[in-house]
Amino acid sequence: MARLIESTLWVDLTRKKSPPALKSRILPWILDPTACICEPIAFEVLRHATPKEQKQIKAQFETLPLLPTPSHLWRDATQLGQQCRASGFNAGSIDLVIATIALHYDSEIVTFDSDFLGIASVSNLRVHHLERDSK
Repeated sequence: MARLIESTLWVDLTRKKSPPALKSRILPWILDPTACICEPIAFEVLRHATPKEQKQIKAQFETLPLLPTPSHLWRDATQLGQQCRASGFNAGSIDLVIATIALHYDSEIVTFDSDFLGIASVSNLRVHHLERDSK
């Protein structure tokens, strides 16, 4: 099973102000042999990165499989968004796109973002939701 490492983990891993303990909890997920990314995750992470951060992140991304974006993505993401809305949950657009890719490839999403739990409640999306603090 592929594990799609969602943007929130990458942001916390590369952010200077993230505590070392948090980074050390994230790293095993990034290094997991089943870890992968998709184009929307790369977009989301790289769009705000500094040139120095971009170089480091791109090098790490190149070590991971990239799940290609399916041609029916927009139609499927729209339907998924409508399912969420019908259940009273308004999912973010990029989260719907990432979730649609994960569903297409039967991948689990590893994330800090609880919005993916809402998407999972109306679909077959598998989510491994992590907490930032170590309770």
